Amino acid sequence: MSNKIKIKSADDKDIPVYIYEPSIERIGAIVLIQEIFGVNDHIKDVAKKFSNEGFVTWVPDIYFRIEDDVNLGYSTDEIKKGKSLKEKLGWDLPTMDILSCIANLKVSYNVATIGFCYGGSLSWRAACTAYGLDASVCFYGSQIASFLDKNPRCSTLVHLAEEDPTINKEDQKKIIEFSKNKEPAIIIHNYKNADHGFFCDQRKNFNKENRDLAFKRTIEFLKDSL
Repeated sequence: MSNKIKIKSADDKDIPVYIYEPSIERIGAIVLIQEIFGVNDHIKDVAKKFSNEGFVTWVPDIYFRIEDDVNLGYSTDEIKKGKSLKEKLGWDLPTMDILSCIANLKVSYNVATIGFCYGGSLSWRAACTAYGLDASVCFYGSQIASFLDKNPRCSTLVHLAEEDPTINKEDQKKIIEFSKNKEPAIIIHNYKNADHGFFCDQRKNFNKENRDLAFKRTIEFLKDSL
């Protein structure tokens, strides 16, 4: 079950946040970061999955500065709109809003960020920027290779898909090479026969076997890190 609140950003804006409270013992907290499609049905389903595992899960609506309540599907036109919204919003403002969520949650919990696609890259940026973040999980963040100028400040788990055209082989190699011998540790999992968006059961690229394995690995990582 979720409710929606607003918290203050660093520039005094009201960030809408969906909150999913676990019904079992709480392990820690997650800031779950959307794809380019907004806080859509898939992201809400993912939030429920993590809250069911014992994590207080906050989902900030990071598009609120340019459009309210974005909830896109995966058609060609919706992908085009999502890309347009991402380009318009950029990186700095959503990163700032994610850090505001982390700061609020850190009062009571150890905190991780988890992001998918656009959110995967934002989760990486948060890990490189935030103080007090305990862990970061990045699912197929297509811009991570562009943000290798800083090291994550917390343990970081990256899920890549071998057949992902948005993160080509060269960029995947850069991320893998960058991750070696880092402290805190950067853990990379690369999934065979998997494409971009393999975690999403509403997309044609959905791969249940890899989704289940990635989820299992993520839960284990979070329990170890939080």
